[in-house]
Amino acid sequence: MRVLIVHDNLSEHPSTDELDTLHEVDQVADALTATGYLVSRCAFSLNFPLLEKKIETIHPDVIFNLVETLYGSTWLHIATAFFEKLNIPFTGCGSRGMYLSSDKLLAKQLMKLALIPTPAWIENKKTDDISHLIGGPVIVKPIAEEASVGITDDSVQTFKTEEALLNFLRQKGEKTYFAEQFIEGREFNISVMMDTSGVKVLPPAEMQFLDYPKDKVHIAGYEAKWDEESFAYTHTVRKFDFLESDNDLIEQLKEISLRCWNLFSGKGYARVDFRVDKDGNPFVLEINMNPCISSDSGFSAACAQSGISYTSMIQNIVKGY
Repeated sequence: MRVLIVHDNLSEHPSTDELDTLHEVDQVADALTATGYLVSRCAFSLNFPLLEKKIETIHPDVIFNLVETLYGSTWLHIATAFFEKLNIPFTGCGSRGMYLSSDKLLAKQLMKLALIPTPAWIENKKTDDISHLIGGPVIVKPIAEEASVGITDDSVQTFKTEEALLNFLRQKGEKTYFAEQFIEGREFNISVMMDTSGVKVLPPAEMQFLDYPKDKVHIAGYEAKWDEESFAYTHTVRKFDFLESDNDLIEQLKEISLRCWNLFSGKGYARVDFRVDKDGNPFVLEINMNPCISSDSGFSAACAQSGISYTSMIQNIVKGY
């Protein structure tokens, strides 16, 4: 069986998170080769005629889609739509789910309509009453980035007036950032995967912020994910064991994750990120279709926790197209 891995076309000066994609490609290729697949690789390009010729030359049975960045994540559906146009099977989510989930504002609007709890938010212009976001912490986030790009400790701010918040968003860039209520509490990642038996929720993970100083914000920002020399990277850890008192909460997180999967036309694999406030109320931060599947990723860790090896995980993803 011929598998073509289509991956990001890196920028001229790639960042750490971009370079990680190449490691991910290597690991996926090794896992596929070890189980007898014939593996080729190709960088995604918006030169569609040339890309189509390359793919036709390889004539793959299935495309393993590892396109994770393309002019901001809101464009990621272009890759999947192109594969659909070629009528070649591919791994992971389809173009509809990628489009709906990768635009964070659109995703939040859909969750609100579906009564899925998500933090209150404001875009870069005043469209609603935002008085409830004043006087308490909010987090300012890029609309179209993944992998915590653009999220630092300074992203969490408290504004005394509505005008101060709106001015800050204008300064960050038109149609680039938005602000949402910062949920102070616990953070969870719930991974979901299809296999031959259907859709299942993998063991939930909680991100813990160990020995953080009182004045340091508890967030899994870019530093915590990519800067190996930083305090945040070495003191932000993932755990899978929970007290019996957490059972009801864990079941609630699983149920909401499946609702998100269905709402956003889930296929292949996904990760749903939550914050849970001090009263035990969960809020969905975002839905990540086709999350990172490098060997040290949260999704891979959840698979390992359920007894699925890395190679078996990659096989499941290929078979689940």
